[in-house]
Amino acid sequence: MKAKYSAEAPAPSTRFVRQAGIAAAVLLAAVLGLFILLRCSPYPDLERFRERPWSIRFLDRNGKLLQITALDEGLRREYRPLEEIPEELRAIIVFSEDRRFYDHIGIDPLSIIRALFQNLSGRRQVSGASTITMQLARILATGEGSLAGGEGALGRKLAEAWNALRLEARLSKDEILEFYLNSLPFAFQTEGAASAARTFFASELAMLSPAQMFCLAVIPRRPGSYNPLDHPEACIAAAAELQGRFARSARPAAAYPLLAAVSAGDWDYAAVSARRFVYPFEMPHLIRLAAGEARKTEIVLSAELELQQYLEGLVAGNVERYYQYRLTNGAAMVINNGTGEILAWVGSADYSNQEAGGQIDGVLALNQPGSSMKPFLYALALEQGFAPTEVLADVPMNFGTEALYIPQNFNNRFNGPMLFRSALASSLNIPAVYLLYRLGLENYRQFLLSLGFDSLAESAREAGLGLALGNAPVSLAELARAFSALPRDGRLLPLSWLKAGPDSPAQDAPEASQAISPDTARIICAFLSDRSARVLAFGAGGNFETAFQAMFKTGTANQYQSIVALGASPEYTVAVWMGNFTGETVMGKTGSSLPAAIVRDTLVFLQGSKGPVFAEPEAYSLQPVCALSGMRPTEDCISVVREYVAHGKELEDCTWHRGSSISYPAEYQAWFAAAPRQGSVDYASRPLEIISPRDGFEFLSGPGAREIPVEVIGGRSDTLEVLYDGRRFTQARPFVFFLPHEPGSHSLTVRSGDEEQSLRFSVVR
Repeated sequence: MKAKYSAEAPAPSTRFVRQAGIAAAVLLAAVLGLFILLRCSPYPDLERFRERPWSIRFLDRNGKLLQITALDEGLRREYRPLEEIPEELRAIIVFSEDRRFYDHIGIDPLSIIRALFQNLSGRRQVSGASTITMQLARILATGEGSLAGGEGALGRKLAEAWNALRLEARLSKDEILEFYLNSLPFAFQTEGAASAARTFFASELAMLSPAQMFCLAVIPRRPGSYNPLDHPEACIAAAAELQGRFARSARPAAAYPLLAAVSAGDWDYAAVSARRFVYPFEMPHLIRLAAGEARKTEIVLSAELELQQYLEGLVAGNVERYYQYRLTNGAAMVINNGTGEILAWVGSADYSNQEAGGQIDGVLALNQPGSSMKPFLYALALEQGFAPTEVLADVPMNFGTEALYIPQNFNNRFNGPMLFRSALASSLNIPAVYLLYRLGLENYRQFLLSLGFDSLAESAREAGLGLALGNAPVSLAELARAFSALPRDGRLLPLSWLKAGPDSPAQDAPEASQAISPDTARIICAFLSDRSARVLAFGAGGNFETAFQAMFKTGTANQYQSIVALGASPEYTVAVWMGNFTGETVMGKTGSSLPAAIVRDTLVFLQGSKGPVFAEPEAYSLQPVCALSGMRPTEDCISVVREYVAHGKELEDCTWHRGSSISYPAEYQAWFAAAPRQGSVDYASRPLEIISPRDGFEFLSGPGAREIPVEVIGGRSDTLEVLYDGRRFTQARPFVFFLPHEPGSHSLTVRSGDEEQSLRFSVVR
């Protein structure tokens, strides 16, 4: 009987097609769902792995290795992109561990069947079935790994298989192999092929021989037995066995004929070439700083190792030489003026000397810079209208508003009138304090902040007028950066420890700023490079002599606890600090000459016997001036020098020299009277003014308190009428006298002719 079908009922073949289509759709949906699950399900181990730290390779600007940073407990784990790992080594590892790596999906069924058969036949574990992807999954899960497959419970194996599928769904084969080769554990505080090449053969990956590559491939199996450092024979035997299998395998041998033809001599060389790598530890302070901000696994620093080691030797050698004077440490840095690159960074004399605070970074530590800050004060004075021909009075002066401040020079002498150039180059204190008094503390503070002295944001106010003499602590890095702006026409650049690229000149960096006008910067460079201008303080020759043009500035503070020297040529800036981190006073036998000599020697090391000269200011020209008054010389002027005069400015004829005599302005009266001198004082050259004390002064009363000195200059009469707390008396020129040191508030009024000045001061218990 024939079956009957309605017109609406589908034919069997059509129904089969539909069912097959549904089954295929279900299967496809299941596969797609599984793929989505594998790819998108949370995998925190992988995320942690991506964020794990790697050892950072630090190279100097010439490619010389400085350091490879250690991770926890001294572990080295370098990262190399897959293309930087020799293709031959990749082929050996894949052949050894997972020949079908590029053909399976993370687990290899054929390997599982083979391992099961071998293990059952041998009634023991003969081989494992772990793929490279499974081994990577194990490393991700535990932070450890082993090339000896098959260990562990069934549950662990199943977890590794599942995670291997997840890795394959998320990463390409090359990514998996790259992670694997960079994470292989070799023991001996070593992970990854790059670090293993160093640890066992003191070599870069690219320099390994085929025999050495086979040795690396077998070490992770049994690091204690197969490492070539302790067991070269066992390592060579295992490597040779692996190489023999590689050579007998048709496809790998054909693709890499050199790997298939390793000779007995090659194995002998691999055995004798095994040696433990001694990791360099150069520039520890700078690299510690740079590593904290690094986001790469290889960094090329701007520093030059040869210069670094030379400067380290100078600092350490001089500290050792003067250790008996309680000079226990030093720091130094070198800057390329054109780019802002740091060429050397010496944080201490001996990083390993914990007793002397060797791990403290003296380049960043805050210390009082002393007179090394004066160039910036004089630069501000020029910016604010002082002229290079200005004469500053180096005479006894009292400053302050509420507290008495009487600065002294380094040699406790007063030099009278000093040209602007000589006052700076010879580092005189009183003219510097006078300039700060005239310019204003807040004005100078803001100027210093614009020069990058961030450490002075608060301490500058507390320092008061002593800021002119560098009594507020700053870092050597701040000093060096600001000083390097002077030979750079006042352009302040950000410092960089990275080697500058050819397409990124630092002069055009967004952070660069014109902190000082070019002409002011050039004038300061001329002052500080003038050998004759610094004779008063430093004598002729000595630690500032170079065959090329260079400028220098030194400073001491805290009883020689902090000794600073700065030096620069048009191309380089060198800064040196010496002292100690313990707070002890350094015996004053060394002075600033010690760091100055280091600065000079370093500049000579950099420049040799020649170098460019500092640029001349464009809006000024050198003109003859009287060396005493700074005015246009007349035939009576005994000494004439050349000084910068602004274009279009006409100097007045010198009024100090009259025939064979000298007539000093009124402000020099006390200095003139303090010792026998030639000439006279023009007392009426200034309006009547009380120089000391200042209005509002407070004097402390107590044991050893002395009389209060009073100095009045100017006035048209040679007699001064004094009214002190209602008591009257007269004083002949010079108007210098003393008042009793009596507790309480006091009033003082002086009259000379028709001029009068008054003030109040107090003496407190």
